[in-house]
Amino acid sequence: MVQAIAAQRVAKKPKPRLRELGVYRLPDGREFVVSTIYHDGCSLYTPRAWETFGVAEYWVDREGHLLHRGVPSVWTMRDLNDTGRTASYPRPVLR
Repeated sequence: MVQAIAAQRVAKKPKPRLRELGVYRLPDGREFVVSTIYHDGCSLYTPRAWETFGVAEYWVDREGHLLHRGVPSVWTMRDLNDTGRTASYPRPVLR
């Protein structure tokens, strides 16, 4: 009986985790640098915005939804494909 109950349980697929500074690609071809330094989600920056201390394009919430300016987009974290590349932190601009 216990085996039958255990067999009926659906194994919960672990939620994917994004890498700090990982470069990810959406199915539409756009690439983003991930910043995971936040406790309640992470930010996705275009490579240009990342290098110039710009504004994040998307916020990934704890449920894995990609929000654009606070509004849910059609994308989720599962749509992001790891390119295998890693960005580096932008160099500070000192004047």
